[in-house]
Amino acid sequence: MAEGVNPTALSCVKALTAFVENGKALLDLAEKDSKEGSFQEFIRQKIRIEQKQSLLGLIEAAAGLYRSLSVKRKKDAEDLWTKNNHCAALQDAVQDFQQLAMQWDSFLQRLDDELQLSAKTLTEDNQSRRIPPDTPLIDAKTGETVTLQKYLGKGKKILLVLIRQFSCLLCRLHLKDLEKSQRSLDAHSVEVVIVSFGCREGASHWLQETGCRYDMLLDPDRKIYTAFGLQASLKKVLNFSNMLLYAEYVADNMEFPRELPSIQDDMFQLGGDFVLDEHGRVLFSHRCQSPIDRPTVEDILSAQ
Repeated sequence: MAEGVNPTALSCVKALTAFVENGKALLDLAEKDSKEGSFQEFIRQKIRIEQKQSLLGLIEAAAGLYRSLSVKRKKDAEDLWTKNNHCAALQDAVQDFQQLAMQWDSFLQRLDDELQLSAKTLTEDNQSRRIPPDTPLIDAKTGETVTLQKYLGKGKKILLVLIRQFSCLLCRLHLKDLEKSQRSLDAHSVEVVIVSFGCREGASHWLQETGCRYDMLLDPDRKIYTAFGLQASLKKVLNFSNMLLYAEYVADNMEFPRELPSIQDDMFQLGGDFVLDEHGRVLFSHRCQSPIDRPTVEDILSAQ
Protein backbone atom coordinates (compact mmCIF):
# COMPACT_ATOMS: atom_id res chain seq x y z
CA MET A 1 0.00 0.00 0.00
CA ALA A 2 1.38 3.45 -0.94
CA GLU A 3 2.27 5.61 2.06
CA GLY A 4 -0.44 8.11 3.00
CA VAL A 5 -3.08 6.60 0.74
CA ASN A 6 -6.46 6.01 2.37
CA PRO A 7 -7.05 2.22 2.55
CA THR A 8 -10.78 2.80 1.94
CA ALA A 9 -9.97 4.64 -1.27
CA LEU A 10 -7.73 1.78 -2.39
CA SER A 11 -10.49 -0.72 -1.62
CA CYS A 12 -12.87 1.32 -3.76
CA VAL A 13 -10.36 1.43 -6.61
CA LYS A 14 -9.86 -2.32 -6.51
CA ALA A 15 -13.58 -3.09 -6.31
CA LEU A 16 -14.56 -0.62 -9.03
CA THR A 17 -11.79 -1.79 -11.36
CA ALA A 18 -12.87 -5.43 -11.05
CA PHE A 19 -16.53 -4.48 -11.58
CA VAL A 20 -15.79 -2.35 -14.66
CA GLU A 21 -13.65 -5.09 -16.21
CA ASN A 22 -16.45 -7.59 -15.65
CA GLY A 23 -19.07 -5.19 -17.02
CA LYS A 24 -17.02 -4.43 -20.14
CA ALA A 25 -16.55 -8.14 -20.80
CA LEU A 26 -20.33 -8.73 -20.55
CA LEU A 27 -21.07 -5.77 -22.80
CA ASP A 28 -18.45 -6.77 -25.38
CA LEU A 29 -19.89 -10.30 -25.50
CA ALA A 30 -23.43 -8.93 -25.89
CA GLU A 31 -22.33 -6.63 -28.71
CA LYS A 32 -20.67 -9.58 -30.45
CA ASP A 33 -23.62 -11.94 -29.96
CA SER A 34 -26.13 -9.34 -31.14
CA LYS A 35 -24.36 -9.13 -34.50
CA GLU A 36 -24.31 -12.86 -35.18
CA GLY A 37 -28.03 -13.32 -35.79
CA SER A 38 -31.30 -11.46 -35.46
CA PHE A 39 -31.86 -9.15 -32.53
CA GLN A 40 -34.94 -11.15 -31.62
CA GLU A 41 -32.90 -14.34 -31.42
CA PHE A 42 -30.22 -12.61 -29.37
CA ILE A 43 -32.80 -11.32 -26.89
CA ARG A 44 -34.63 -14.64 -26.64
CA GLN A 45 -31.58 -16.86 -26.18
CA LYS A 46 -28.75 -14.69 -24.87
CA ILE A 47 -30.40 -12.58 -22.16
CA ARG A 48 -31.37 -15.01 -19.43
CA ILE A 49 -30.91 -14.89 -15.67
CA GLU A 50 -29.33 -18.35 -15.56
CA GLN A 51 -26.61 -17.34 -18.04
CA LYS A 52 -23.85 -15.73 -16.02
CA GLN A 53 -22.21 -14.32 -19.16
CA SER A 54 -25.34 -12.55 -20.38
CA LEU A 55 -26.12 -8.90 -19.72
CA LEU A 56 -27.95 -10.01 -16.59
CA GLY A 57 -24.59 -11.10 -15.19
CA LEU A 58 -24.05 -7.46 -14.27
CA ILE A 59 -26.46 -7.95 -11.36
CA GLU A 60 -24.20 -10.50 -9.67
CA ALA A 61 -21.16 -8.39 -10.56
CA ALA A 62 -22.72 -5.40 -8.81
CA ALA A 63 -23.60 -7.54 -5.80
CA GLY A 64 -19.91 -8.55 -5.73
CA LEU A 65 -18.98 -4.87 -5.82
CA TYR A 66 -21.17 -4.23 -2.78
CA ARG A 67 -19.67 -7.18 -0.91
CA SER A 68 -16.16 -5.94 -1.63
CA LEU A 69 -17.08 -2.59 -0.11
CA SER A 70 -19.05 -4.12 2.80
CA VAL A 71 -22.24 -2.33 1.75
CA LYS A 72 -25.62 -3.55 0.50
CA ARG A 73 -26.97 -0.51 -1.32
CA LYS A 74 -26.03 1.37 -4.47
CA LYS A 75 -26.29 4.69 -2.62
CA ASP A 76 -23.96 3.49 0.15
CA ALA A 77 -21.35 2.44 -2.41
CA GLU A 78 -21.58 5.78 -4.20
CA ASP A 79 -21.31 7.64 -0.90
CA LEU A 80 -18.19 5.66 -0.07
CA TRP A 81 -16.25 6.59 -3.17
CA THR A 82 -17.58 10.16 -3.15
CA LYS A 83 -16.20 10.70 0.36
CA ASN A 84 -12.79 9.47 -0.80
CA ASN A 85 -12.66 11.23 -4.16
CA HIS A 86 -9.45 13.08 -3.26
CA CYS A 87 -7.59 9.98 -4.46
CA ALA A 88 -6.55 10.35 -8.13
CA ALA A 89 -6.70 6.60 -8.78
CA LEU A 90 -10.24 6.50 -7.39
CA GLN A 91 -11.25 9.44 -9.57
CA ASP A 92 -10.04 7.49 -12.61
CA ALA A 93 -11.88 4.35 -11.47
CA VAL A 94 -15.13 6.29 -10.99
CA GLN A 95 -14.70 7.85 -14.42
CA ASP A 96 -14.33 4.36 -15.94
CA PHE A 97 -17.45 3.30 -14.04
CA GLN A 98 -19.41 6.24 -15.44
CA GLN A 99 -18.15 5.57 -18.94
CA LEU A 100 -19.29 1.96 -18.70
CA ALA A 101 -22.72 3.20 -17.62
CA MET A 102 -23.01 5.38 -20.73
CA GLN A 103 -21.82 2.59 -23.05
CA TRP A 104 -24.20 0.12 -21.42
CA ASP A 105 -27.26 2.33 -21.78
CA SER A 106 -26.27 3.35 -25.30
CA PHE A 107 -26.16 -0.30 -26.38
CA LEU A 108 -29.61 -0.95 -24.92
CA GLN A 109 -30.98 2.16 -26.62
CA ARG A 110 -29.67 0.89 -29.95
CA LEU A 111 -31.48 -2.39 -29.39
CA ASP A 112 -34.70 -0.55 -28.52
CA ASP A 113 -34.35 1.61 -31.62
CA GLU A 114 -33.66 -1.40 -33.85
CA LEU A 115 -36.66 -3.27 -32.47
CA GLN A 116 -38.76 -0.09 -32.36
CA LEU A 117 -39.78 -0.94 -28.81
CA SER A 118 -39.92 2.56 -27.42
CA ALA A 119 -40.38 4.60 -30.58
CA LYS A 120 -44.09 5.17 -30.02
CA THR A 121 -44.97 6.97 -26.83
CA LEU A 122 -48.63 7.56 -26.12
CA THR A 123 -49.65 10.89 -24.67
CA GLU A 124 -51.84 11.11 -21.61
CA ASP A 125 -54.74 12.33 -23.76
CA ASN A 126 -54.53 9.28 -26.01
CA GLN A 127 -54.27 6.72 -23.26
CA SER A 128 -57.40 4.93 -22.24
CA ARG A 129 -59.70 6.52 -19.72
CA ARG A 130 -62.06 3.57 -19.91
CA ILE A 131 -61.35 -0.09 -20.63
CA PRO A 132 -64.00 -1.88 -22.73
CA PRO A 133 -65.70 -4.14 -20.14
CA ASP A 134 -66.35 -6.79 -22.78
CA THR A 135 -62.65 -7.32 -23.56
CA PRO A 136 -62.24 -11.15 -23.59
CA LEU A 137 -59.84 -12.49 -20.96
CA ILE A 138 -59.08 -15.91 -19.49
CA ASP A 139 -59.52 -16.87 -15.86
CA ALA A 140 -56.10 -18.31 -14.97
CA LYS A 141 -57.56 -20.68 -12.37
CA THR A 142 -60.48 -22.13 -14.36
CA GLY A 143 -59.48 -21.54 -17.96
CA GLU A 144 -62.88 -19.98 -18.65
CA THR A 145 -63.30 -16.93 -20.85
CA VAL A 146 -64.38 -13.94 -18.78
CA THR A 147 -64.58 -10.17 -19.10
CA LEU A 148 -64.03 -7.30 -16.70
CA GLN A 149 -67.81 -7.02 -16.51
CA LYS A 150 -67.61 -9.86 -13.97
CA TYR A 151 -66.07 -7.42 -11.47
CA LEU A 152 -67.97 -4.24 -12.29
CA GLY A 153 -71.28 -2.94 -10.99
CA LYS A 154 -70.83 -4.40 -7.50
CA GLY A 155 -70.12 -1.20 -5.60
CA LYS A 156 -66.37 -1.92 -5.51
CA LYS A 157 -63.36 -0.38 -7.16
CA ILE A 158 -61.04 -2.73 -9.04
CA LEU A 159 -57.27 -2.47 -8.78
CA LEU A 160 -55.82 -4.07 -11.89
CA VAL A 161 -52.19 -5.04 -11.33
CA LEU A 162 -50.60 -5.74 -14.71
CA ILE A 163 -47.46 -7.78 -14.09
CA ARG A 164 -44.40 -7.80 -16.31
CA GLN A 165 -43.68 -11.50 -16.47
CA PHE A 166 -44.13 -14.54 -14.26
CA SER A 167 -40.51 -14.44 -13.09
CA CYS A 168 -40.52 -10.75 -12.11
CA LEU A 169 -39.35 -10.51 -8.50
CA LEU A 170 -40.44 -6.88 -8.20
CA CYS A 171 -44.01 -7.73 -9.26
CA ARG A 172 -44.15 -10.43 -6.60
CA LEU A 173 -42.89 -8.08 -3.91
CA HIS A 174 -45.46 -5.48 -4.96
CA LEU A 175 -48.27 -7.99 -4.61
CA LYS A 176 -46.98 -9.03 -1.18
CA ASP A 177 -47.22 -5.39 -0.13
CA LEU A 178 -50.82 -5.33 -1.33
CA GLU A 179 -51.60 -8.53 0.58
CA LYS A 180 -50.11 -7.04 3.75
CA SER A 181 -52.40 -4.02 3.29
CA GLN A 182 -55.55 -6.05 2.66
CA ARG A 183 -57.44 -4.43 5.53
CA SER A 184 -56.80 -0.97 4.11
CA LEU A 185 -57.85 -2.12 0.65
CA ASP A 186 -61.03 -3.64 2.08
CA ALA A 187 -61.76 -0.45 3.99
CA HIS A 188 -61.60 1.48 0.72
CA SER A 189 -63.68 -1.17 -1.14
CA VAL A 190 -60.80 -1.99 -3.47
CA GLU A 191 -60.60 -5.48 -4.99
CA VAL A 192 -57.27 -6.57 -6.47
CA VAL A 193 -57.21 -8.43 -9.79
CA ILE A 194 -53.93 -9.51 -11.40
CA VAL A 195 -53.49 -9.36 -15.17
CA SER A 196 -50.80 -11.25 -17.11
CA PHE A 197 -50.21 -11.71 -20.83
CA GLY A 198 -48.70 -15.16 -20.18
CA CYS A 199 -50.05 -18.64 -20.80
CA ARG A 200 -52.15 -20.66 -18.38
CA GLU A 201 -49.32 -23.12 -17.63
CA GLY A 202 -47.11 -20.25 -16.51
CA ALA A 203 -49.97 -18.74 -14.52
CA SER A 204 -50.64 -22.03 -12.70
CA HIS A 205 -46.95 -22.32 -11.79
CA TRP A 206 -46.89 -18.67 -10.65
CA LEU A 207 -49.99 -19.07 -8.47
CA GLN A 208 -48.53 -22.20 -6.88
CA GLU A 209 -45.14 -20.59 -6.26
CA THR A 210 -46.51 -17.36 -4.81
CA GLY A 211 -49.58 -18.69 -3.01
CA CYS A 212 -51.32 -15.52 -4.16
CA ARG A 213 -55.09 -15.62 -3.61
CA TYR A 214 -56.09 -12.76 -5.85
CA ASP A 215 -57.93 -13.52 -9.07
CA MET A 216 -55.66 -13.64 -12.11
CA LEU A 217 -56.82 -12.88 -15.63
CA LEU A 218 -54.82 -13.69 -18.74
CA ASP A 219 -54.59 -11.20 -21.60
CA PRO A 220 -52.59 -13.14 -24.22
CA ASP A 221 -53.12 -10.51 -26.93
CA ARG A 222 -52.08 -7.74 -24.50
CA LYS A 223 -55.23 -5.75 -25.28
CA ILE A 224 -55.40 -4.40 -21.74
CA TYR A 225 -51.66 -3.61 -21.78
CA THR A 226 -52.08 -1.73 -25.07
CA ALA A 227 -55.20 0.11 -23.90
CA PHE A 228 -53.26 1.44 -20.91
CA GLY A 229 -50.28 2.41 -23.08
CA LEU A 230 -47.78 0.04 -21.46
CA GLN A 231 -44.57 -0.32 -23.42
CA ALA A 232 -41.79 -2.85 -23.74
CA SER A 233 -38.19 -1.67 -23.50
CA LEU A 234 -34.79 -3.26 -22.98
CA LYS A 235 -33.32 0.01 -21.76
CA LYS A 236 -36.02 0.69 -19.18
CA VAL A 237 -35.59 -2.82 -17.76
CA LEU A 238 -31.83 -3.40 -18.05
CA ASN A 239 -30.36 0.10 -17.82
CA PHE A 240 -27.17 0.44 -15.80
CA SER A 241 -28.75 2.15 -12.81
CA ASN A 242 -31.49 -0.47 -12.55
CA MET A 243 -28.98 -3.31 -12.69
CA LEU A 244 -27.21 -1.87 -9.66
CA LEU A 245 -30.54 -1.57 -7.86
CA TYR A 246 -31.45 -5.20 -8.68
CA ALA A 247 -28.12 -6.18 -7.15
CA GLU A 248 -29.37 -4.87 -3.81
CA TYR A 249 -31.82 -7.77 -3.68
CA VAL A 250 -28.99 -10.23 -4.37
CA ALA A 251 -26.95 -8.54 -1.63
CA ASP A 252 -29.92 -9.19 0.68
CA ASN A 253 -29.74 -12.90 -0.28
CA MET A 254 -32.93 -12.80 -2.35
CA GLU A 255 -33.17 -14.92 -5.48
CA PHE A 256 -34.72 -13.87 -8.76
CA PRO A 257 -37.35 -16.43 -9.87
CA ARG A 258 -36.43 -18.62 -12.83
CA GLU A 259 -38.52 -18.86 -15.98
CA LEU A 260 -40.19 -22.13 -16.86
CA PRO A 261 -38.23 -23.66 -19.76
CA SER A 262 -41.46 -24.84 -21.37
CA ILE A 263 -42.96 -21.37 -21.84
CA GLN A 264 -41.89 -18.17 -23.52
CA ASP A 265 -42.11 -14.99 -21.48
CA ASP A 266 -41.21 -11.37 -22.16
CA MET A 267 -38.98 -9.78 -19.56
CA PHE A 268 -39.06 -6.42 -21.34
CA GLN A 269 -42.79 -5.78 -20.99
CA LEU A 270 -43.53 -3.04 -18.48
CA GLY A 271 -46.39 -3.26 -16.01
CA GLY A 272 -48.72 -0.90 -14.24
CA ASP A 273 -51.42 -0.36 -11.63
CA PHE A 274 -54.87 0.98 -12.51
CA VAL A 275 -57.96 1.52 -10.37
CA LEU A 276 -61.37 1.35 -12.06
CA ASP A 277 -64.64 2.45 -10.54
CA GLU A 278 -67.63 0.12 -10.65
CA HIS A 279 -68.50 1.44 -14.12
CA GLY A 280 -65.04 0.76 -15.53
CA ARG A 281 -63.81 4.36 -15.50
CA VAL A 282 -60.13 4.81 -14.69
CA LEU A 283 -59.65 6.58 -11.34
CA PHE A 284 -55.92 6.00 -10.88
CA SER A 285 -53.16 5.23 -13.39
CA HIS A 286 -49.55 4.28 -12.82
CA ARG A 287 -47.58 3.17 -15.87
CA CYS A 288 -44.31 1.68 -14.66
CA GLN A 289 -41.20 3.25 -16.14
CA SER A 290 -39.08 0.34 -14.91
CA PRO A 291 -39.59 -2.92 -12.97
CA ILE A 292 -38.74 -1.05 -9.76
CA ASP A 293 -41.32 1.65 -10.42
CA ARG A 294 -44.48 0.58 -8.58
CA PRO A 295 -46.84 2.81 -6.60
CA THR A 296 -47.13 2.35 -2.86
CA VAL A 297 -50.41 1.25 -1.32
CA GLU A 298 -50.68 4.75 0.15
CA ASP A 299 -50.33 6.28 -3.33
CA ILE A 300 -53.07 4.05 -4.66
CA LEU A 301 -55.49 4.68 -1.83
CA SER A 302 -54.84 8.42 -1.55
CA ALA A 303 -55.90 8.86 -5.17
CA GLN A 304 -59.38 7.46 -4.49
